[in-house]
Amino acid sequence: MTSELPGIIQWTAFVVVAIVIVGRYLLVAQTPMDRLGTRALLFGLVCDMMRNASVQHAITRVCWMFDDAYVINVVRQISFGPLLLSIMCIYGMARFAASPDDDWSTVARRQRRYDAVALTAAAVILAAGTPARAHNMLIDEYQGWGAAVVWIAYYSVLAASSVSIIKMMVAELRSGDNTTREIAIYLVVLGYFGYLTIESIYVPAETVTAVVAHTAAQDPSMQSRAFTAFVALVVGTAILTVPLIGVLLVRTGWDRPGRYCRRIRPLWRDLTDSYPEVVLERPATGTAADSISQLHRMTMEIRDCLVRLNRYAPGAPPHRAAGSEHDELCDYARRISAAVAAKRSGQLPPPPGRTEYSAHPAQRRDLEAELNQLVELSRIWRRVHGRSGITTAFAAAVPGRSSRSPR
Repeated sequence: MTSELPGIIQWTAFVVVAIVIVGRYLLVAQTPMDRLGTRALLFGLVCDMMRNASVQHAITRVCWMFDDAYVINVVRQISFGPLLLSIMCIYGMARFAASPDDDWSTVARRQRRYDAVALTAAAVILAAGTPARAHNMLIDEYQGWGAAVVWIAYYSVLAASSVSIIKMMVAELRSGDNTTREIAIYLVVLGYFGYLTIESIYVPAETVTAVVAHTAAQDPSMQSRAFTAFVALVVGTAILTVPLIGVLLVRTGWDRPGRYCRRIRPLWRDLTDSYPEVVLERPATGTAADSISQLHRMTMEIRDCLVRLNRYAPGAPPHRAAGSEHDELCDYARRISAAVAAKRSGQLPPPPGRTEYSAHPAQRRDLEAELNQLVELSRIWRRVHGRSGITTAFAAAVPGRSSRSPR
């Protein structure tokens, strides 16, 4: 079966899949599930490329000593091998999901048995397809009991893999601890493998019925088979690209914690310049930065600095009318900016008890709300802290400070 999809569509997909495979090999290879997913994608790509007309004709030029039509039919039937290996990798992923504590050596040993099953089924398909090859015909075009054996061998492997994936998806959906994106992915996978399960029952039954009744196959050109394999490759690539994109976002700092880090960095930098001793130890050079841990450290360091700077900051008068949260943050940013200026100029903090009102706004109990508050404070900080005359304003607000050398 040679795919009749336009070459531009096929080769665009092949290039994208190859890029994803390389990206996953380099960046997403931490667990056996990652490795099996990449392996399944690689075998799927090989299968679909073997069904591409340009690749088939290139192979005929290499095997010039044989008849072109015979070589193409051999390539078509051999393409079931990598497809079955890809299916067994998916089956291995389902088995690993059922026993996630297995190490890679255990998974690899188990996967070798699955690969042996796939290669055995591929050998059966090649043997059963011999009459069709001898007549330079496709399996469904030649029909006969050989076609029935081919589809029983192929769909037995596919059905076992599909049912395992369906069980895994149902278990994940029942867990209840899933994001909206994960639920959407699980439903797509569940629907697709549900369709493949139905096809795994229907096609062998339909083929046996056609052979017994001596009727022609519904799709003698086998284009639906080629199209299904191509769609499987595209869908599998889309699903397996999600973790790769996640890793790339983390590496580039564009994941959600990374975006928070960038937004609060101006505030963090100015505050820790005043109190460098609060900065926690960073990972060793060359170690991949965890944006979640980095965000946690930065928020802790900002809090520590703010607590220390509150000794310098003039508090808000208790009789002042309460304003909006934005107004409170603006006022707080001005007072902390003045405190930073005082600290850097070497002024001493006021005596204990001098300020009897709060120098900071109410802290949020919700983590996301607190992060949003820090982001807003950092945004205001960039505007407020750059203004001139802060030290003068602070000196006017808190007269009579003595000075000392900077720390």
